Amino acid sequence: MNKKPSISHTKNGDGMEGLLFVIIGYFFGCFQSAYIISKLLYKTDIRTLGSGNAGTSNALRVYGKRTALLVLFCDMMKTIIACILCVLIAGKTDSLVAISLASLGVAAGHNFPFWLRFKGGKGVAVAVAAMLVLDVRIFLISLVMAGVFSFFTKSLTYGSYTYAVMMFVSCAVFGYEAIIVASVLLQSVMIWVLHFKRTAPLKSTI
Repeated sequence: MNKKPSISHTKNGDGMEGLLFVIIGYFFGCFQSAYIISKLLYKTDIRTLGSGNAGTSNALRVYGKRTALLVLFCDMMKTIIACILCVLIAGKTDSLVAISLASLGVAAGHNFPFWLRFKGGKGVAVAVAAMLVLDVRIFLISLVMAGVFSFFTKSLTYGSYTYAVMMFVSCAVFGYEAIIVASVLLQSVMIWVLHFKRTAPLKSTI
């Protein structure tokens, strides 16, 4: 949804509606694709293998490209569906705010699913899908820069760091309102912090 950021409108219930978007996103995020697929296809818990992360990069490391692509697809789709649902609730006026808050909720659910004792992924695939829906320009800029860093460093981790930084910086540069920039910043922070905590050695290569 690549369009000029709208001016936010103050009305009764805005705070509750915003909280609703985050909650909706959280429950969509709790659909932990990597964990569910690892259980269904391999009868294992991906969180006990590889880097211990329940996400696309570890699925690639442990199960290979096909499974990683399936995990990536599922994680992106849950983000897109949650965003679309919240846009339908919000209407056109606050659609960008709805997308940013819903995707923040998805990231929180993906990273900290309550039914898996709050041990999930790191939110990169969610962030990729979120920027695709929010603004294609941010998606492309962040993806290209992440690809360049991953190529030269031979590390998906550095690419993830770069994507997180670029999506926040681009969002701020393009002049989005504060609540959207703040939501994207929180997603970026989660990616950075969780990569430090949940990634096997930093130099893990592609």
